[in-house]
Parts: sequence; structure tokens; C-alpha cells
Amino acid sequence: MPHVMRRRGLLEGTALAGFLALVHTVNDAITAILGALLPTIQQRFDASPAVLATIVATYWIASSVTQPLFGSLAEDVGMRLVGSTGVLFAALCLSLVGVAPTLYLVFVLLVIGGMGSAALHPVGTTVARGTTVNNAALGVGFFTAGGMLGFGFGPVLVLYLIERYGTESTPWLMVPGLLLALLFFFVLPDWQPHGWHRLLDVFELRLLRGPIGWLALAASFTSVSFVTFTSSIPVWLVNEEGFAPDDPVIGWTLCAFSVSAGLGSLMGGTLAPRIGRRTTVVASLLAAVIPLLLLLRLEPATPAFFTAAALAGLLIYTSSPVKIVAAQDLAPRSRAAASGIVLGLSAGVAGVFYIGLGMLQEVIGLEPAIVVGFVMVIPAAIVAGRVLSPARGGRSASAA
Repeated sequence: MPHVMRRRGLLEGTALAGFLALVHTVNDAITAILGALLPTIQQRFDASPAVLATIVATYWIASSVTQPLFGSLAEDVGMRLVGSTGVLFAALCLSLVGVAPTLYLVFVLLVIGGMGSAALHPVGTTVARGTTVNNAALGVGFFTAGGMLGFGFGPVLVLYLIERYGTESTPWLMVPGLLLALLFFFVLPDWQPHGWHRLLDVFELRLLRGPIGWLALAASFTSVSFVTFTSSIPVWLVNEEGFAPDDPVIGWTLCAFSVSAGLGSLMGGTLAPRIGRRTTVVASLLAAVIPLLLLLRLEPATPAFFTAAALAGLLIYTSSPVKIVAAQDLAPRSRAAASGIVLGLSAGVAGVFYIGLGMLQEVIGLEPAIVVGFVMVIPAAIVAGRVLSPARGGRSASAA
């Protein structure tokens, strides 16, 4: 049954959309700590490419596969509680990764912090789609853009702190997250929860059948390309191009990619109502292949290199809000769970796939394995195009 508002929030409309984007910015700035610290973790613990890939996959699985669960849980016990608790644990745990004395503790912090981040995303996308009256994709795109802004500038901030004060300074990153977690609880409107489901029902596995499952598969392929860039490019810059693990070029490369990805989500929300969901998704994903592959042939730290990184992020993420809103429209009574599947389960699949890429790096080399990860946007475009075609209900989903 649909949610019924019990208490109006302190913010509504555009102000609420801005606050959600700010929370997402701070949350994802903290989650970006892993990509920035990977070269440092590799040297500190003498980790092999396969171990690094497992670290990345552990975080992506923890922060993604649980999203459908948290989406359903939020609908059952309240979105304010689940979302604010998630922001709190993400800030608390992920900021401690830089000072973890053992690799085992790194894994523990990434699992708990990743699950905290997972709790925010289905709540945020569900609330954000209602902040813009006539364009749900634009509301979700605004929320997504906030996250990518944080994901972009997070590595720059982390590497600056490490270069200036050492890795022991990273716990200070938790402070803004803890404050926003508290505000999140009081600012959001309060909806009447649905009430408890049986345990198996909470996972909403039925949503995986049909077009939502295929949208999740398309999102999985897209996420492989995304995680390949954010996790492998820093290592590539250090191991193949000779940069220091804390070189600012690493942070600015991730920043150019991620900030442009945020702009891409806004572009997707703007283009979809005008040229159609299917055209927006397929065209942007296929076009992303060009800057992704070109990046590896360009000299790092040059304007052309940063431009290619920016175009890659822009085009990869143009499709993101479109797929999320399409999934929500296909499950109007379980929107948080549906968005959790497309956002979360897909990223978990990508994390598992990335373990295979890590093993592949040891066999064929780092750069060829990166190419394999990048070209996953092609099957993503093919699958999404079939799901969103008019013959398969793309128009009906758009009109829902």
C-alpha cells in the first residue's frame, strides 16, 4: 500500500532536494576514500592485484547487495530512521579505513560502512523523485549528482589530508557525516510505515523477475565500467605511469570523472522526457566507449586526459536516473526496493565481476584487463535498449 505522510518535514520541494543532494555529497565523499587509498593500501599491506580487487569487491557488495533489503526495511519501519542510521555508520566506519592497523580490520570497516551507505540510497532516491513535480528522473538525477560531486572531490580531499597530515588524519572526515545524519532524521517528512513483512518478503525477490531484473543486469554491466575506472585507474597511474600513491593527479582524475558523472545524471533527467528513455540510455552508454578507451592512450595529467575522464563519467552516468525511475515506475508499490535493486544489486554483481578482473590483471596485465572492464558499457546498452523498447513496455513504464 502507498505511504501516507504522518508528519510534514522541515523542508519540502526544492529545499528538500537540495538537502538530500548535500547529504549524498558528504556520504559519497567519505565512500570515495577507498579509491584514493588503494595505492596506499597496496604498499602498506603488500597486497596483490587479486587482493586489491577483493577489497574493492567487498565494499561494493556490502554497499550494494543490501540496498533492496534496506529499501524494503525503510518502507516497513520508516525512511527517516533507516536513512539517518545509514549515513551515521558510513561516516563512522569508512573514515577509519585510513588508520586501520590490519587488512582484516579494513575489510570489517568496509563491510559495516558499506552497508551504512547502502541504507541511504534507496531512501534518498525514493524521496528525491517526489521533490520535482513534473519530472521524477530530474529529482533522482539531482540526488545522484550530489553523490557524484562528493565522490569526485572526496579523493582530492583525502589525498590532500594524507599528503599534509598523514593517514592518521582521515578520522576527521566523519564529523560532517555525523552531523548530517542527525539532521536527516529531523528534516525528512515522516511516512506511515507499511508494517513488518515476513523475512523472505523483505528481500522483494519477486521484483527480480521481468523487466526490473533486466534493468538491474544492464546497471550491473554499467557498474563494472564505473568500478574499473574508480578502482583500477589509480593503481594504473601508480604502477604503469609512475605516479606516487598520494599524487594529486590521482585525486583530480577521479574528481573529473565523478563530478562529470553527476552532471551526466542531471543531463539524463533532462533528456529522457524529450528524446525518450531508450534513446537517452543507449546512446550515452555506447558513446562512453570512446573516451574510456582513449583515456589509456593519452598522457596523464594533460588537458586532453582530464577531458577524456570527464566525458567518460558524463556519458556513463547519463543513464543512471533513467534506469532507476523506470524501475520505480514498474513497481509503484515498492519503489524503494526497486531502486535498491537497480542501484544496489547491480553494483554487487559488478563487485563480484571485478574480482575476476583482478585475477585477469595477473594473467594478461593491468591495462588489457581495464579495457575489458570499460567495454562492459556495450552489453549494458544492448540489454537496457531491449528492456526500454516500446515492444517490451518501455512506453508504458514511462507513462506510469
